Amino acid sequence: MKRAASTKFPNSIQLFKFCLKVMGQQRNSKINDQEVGHILDFNPSDCSHWKRGEKNVKSVFALAKLAETLRVDQGILHDLASGASGLDEAFFEFNEGLAIREAVATCAQNSQSDVDAARKRVEGFVGQLHAQSEFTTPPLYLPEVLRFFSFVTTQPVEMVDRLSRVLRTKPGYYSIQFRKGELKAQTRMSVARDLARIILDSERARFPELGDLNPQLLAYEQLVFASNLLAPKHLMQQEMTRLDVRRNLVSEVASLFWAPKALVGFQIQEILKTTHHTTGTRESSQHLPESGRSQVAQDMQQAG
Repeated sequence: MKRAASTKFPNSIQLFKFCLKVMGQQRNSKINDQEVGHILDFNPSDCSHWKRGEKNVKSVFALAKLAETLRVDQGILHDLASGASGLDEAFFEFNEGLAIREAVATCAQNSQSDVDAARKRVEGFVGQLHAQSEFTTPPLYLPEVLRFFSFVTTQPVEMVDRLSRVLRTKPGYYSIQFRKGELKAQTRMSVARDLARIILDSERARFPELGDLNPQLLAYEQLVFASNLLAPKHLMQQEMTRLDVRRNLVSEVASLFWAPKALVGFQIQEILKTTHHTTGTRESSQHLPESGRSQVAQDMQQAG
């Protein structure tokens, strides 16, 4: 019996599936393979070779064209093409970027003072969790924080459609189920997001220090909670001063804090925004190395 030949370029298959998935979500319709190949001017044969992993698609020009057409951060595509990220993690990063922009846009409907007050309340709450768990060096291990919430349990399970989900086991009690296997940064963020939904929405009455619920600020509060839980800004600032300026700032910080790049990009922008409000633009930019300032500028352009 002949052994089945291994796929020549497995990362290209993941890239193709990602593009197909993004296009389907953006158009809210079924996409045929040729529509994906058309982005790179592939004929049907080349498209089939790409889909089956017989054609390696990883050139800078190809990834740039895909990123521009699909409105996707090129870093996500690069991670897929190089094998640094899997399909589900890449799709989570893509959707997390969309969710971040939507949350920021929605909270902008409120006054800046209300937004700042909500952010400070959530950051203060998370800061207390860090202090209780004696978290001073990244990365944060989620069990160290989850143990303070007796009404929330976690459980690794076999899942194919998502990275994590919340089940209400009985009134006031919840189980966060997450995908079994190697724990990725994106799964950690998904679990943190689920915890934020439980605390800030379902069980907010348990924590009066969080204030009353404002539906227009809820998504932003959840984002602030999860981001500061995994990558608090004061620790990020400390670590960024030690990084090699020749390396990619967002990637380095994401690896250090075991957090998604979308989260790190949001936190860096929050650092710049907060410092700008207190010291002015010129001084705020001095808190980051040159590579970090240019990377943040790219992130802000993409977010816009």
